[in-house]
Amino acid sequence: MDVRNPEHPSAVLRELNSLRKQGELTDVVLEVEGRSFPCHRAILASCSPYFRAMLTSGYAEAKQDRITIQDVSEVVMATILDYAYTGCLKTKPDQVQAVMSAARLIQVDYVYHQAAEYMKAHLDLSNCADVLMYADMLEDLSLVEATETYIAFRFNKAVLQPSFLQLSLPRLQSLLDRDDLIIQSEDDVVQAALKWIDFNQAERSQHLPVLCKTLRFPSISSTQREEIERRRPTTDSMLVYSESTTQRLGQERMEMQIIVKRVRNEEIHDQPFVACHDPATGISYAIDLPDELRHISMAATPDGDLYLAADVQTRRWCGQRSEIKKEKKFYLYDHLQCTWEPKCEMIAKRARYELVSLNGYIYAIGGDKKKGRAERYDPNCDEWTSIPPFPHPVSEKVCAVALNDSIYVVGGGSCYRFSTSENRWDRIADMVGPTSYPHAVTYQGSIYCVNWFYWGLPTVEAYNPADGAWKRIGNGTSSVFNKVKPPRYGGALKANLMTHGGTLYLFTVADIQDPPSRWDYDDRATDVHQYQPETDSWVSVESANSGRLFPPKRNCLGSKSRTDCLVARMIPKCLEKNRYDEDRL
Repeated sequence: MDVRNPEHPSAVLRELNSLRKQGELTDVVLEVEGRSFPCHRAILASCSPYFRAMLTSGYAEAKQDRITIQDVSEVVMATILDYAYTGCLKTKPDQVQAVMSAARLIQVDYVYHQAAEYMKAHLDLSNCADVLMYADMLEDLSLVEATETYIAFRFNKAVLQPSFLQLSLPRLQSLLDRDDLIIQSEDDVVQAALKWIDFNQAERSQHLPVLCKTLRFPSISSTQREEIERRRPTTDSMLVYSESTTQRLGQERMEMQIIVKRVRNEEIHDQPFVACHDPATGISYAIDLPDELRHISMAATPDGDLYLAADVQTRRWCGQRSEIKKEKKFYLYDHLQCTWEPKCEMIAKRARYELVSLNGYIYAIGGDKKKGRAERYDPNCDEWTSIPPFPHPVSEKVCAVALNDSIYVVGGGSCYRFSTSENRWDRIADMVGPTSYPHAVTYQGSIYCVNWFYWGLPTVEAYNPADGAWKRIGNGTSSVFNKVKPPRYGGALKANLMTHGGTLYLFTVADIQDPPSRWDYDDRATDVHQYQPETDSWVSVESANSGRLFPPKRNCLGSKSRTDCLVARMIPKCLEKNRYDEDRL
């Protein structure tokens, strides 16, 4: 007979742990900060080469009944011993670093690596420099690289953290020499180096020549070159720069369109994604989304951060009706890895809300049919806080846009403005025409909003905060489509606005219902118009250029669900592996 009891190992551990807690058959006591831990030598030796060497060699501890352990707290030792006897590792977030240090000291590799992975997964702006210094002290190259990559992706924000100024010279050199820094210009790197020096000029000024070797001279502005020369430690010291002409990764960012279908088709089971289009080259890419998402909303910051909020794609049936399960999923896009990083969940459960970026914060507006909702997200501490609620419940058919220090919400029968300086909502003038499916952008200090209807033609209106009133644009006409007839069998002329290269564009797609029993998205006309503010008129863009401005597969707009055009600064090199496949849409 040859059989195996799969439960035997865990059963033995359970009994040994029970004996430990009762102090039975233990043969050694670990003394840690005045607390005694009765243990079994065999367990300690089997889990830790450190204890194995101590208990089986000629060391004095091998003959002692009580062994004092230094440089480990009693809480941490309890955590590691619990793991040794149960195989389960549990600790509070503020104890992870201490557990990691102790695991390294007593050579419990699994605990050490799990703590390191936890630290990688919980990097944020407030702790990344501290983690980098800690990893450097441990000479943990994997954690060092993961942390440097995190800082490189958020370089301009990371350098503002006080702990960044505590980095050692070698670590700072390593960071400043990276090609994957997400920066606006080489001047950002120069300013980071000079800020580090200014923190302790007396001791650090001498390191300017060393740091100059990481600065790419051809890309430094004349103003920053003069500033560096002014900081020269001595008149005879030589400043040697890097002559590399290679751009940092952040300098390769391009202004692109993100085509966001607010509601995904439940019948499509392929990997969910949003289309990303580069109007400058006409090349399109696919940004994969997390699985099981239904209603989505996205926001882009001027620095290039891309945020995603979404509902989980599940339904709950109540009699003959189904309800969408409300979740609080929130993500930040990692340009380097082309993945979505989960962030802090919102305070309130909601669905179909609007995300807006303003002054370094992300605002979530609406999303509840019963209550007015509004929250603000701070990327620096990965935390949501409540702000004054929206004046009335709203969950869909509205749009939100940021201008100056305010957020404007259009649709739902009214228009409101939230002043971030005054921290309050005020109702503003209503649009000239009724709103059904609004989409708004900011352009030349005003808000431009296109509104389309089923069975009708879209209208475009503009709101200037200085005037406090909406007006129809395009020589005062209600739309630019006076030559377009509504589809014979019904349908809609859907529309979206986009700004690119300082120009305002209007895209329209005619969805035709023919015959009335089905939608045929391949039978439609697409037009692109460019706004001329000098004459308050729209000019049709030639088909050759319109094909470059908008993705080749027009059903990005031709969809039953609402579709938004979001402008974001993306990195073509990172997206290259996800070149757009027309068959995916």
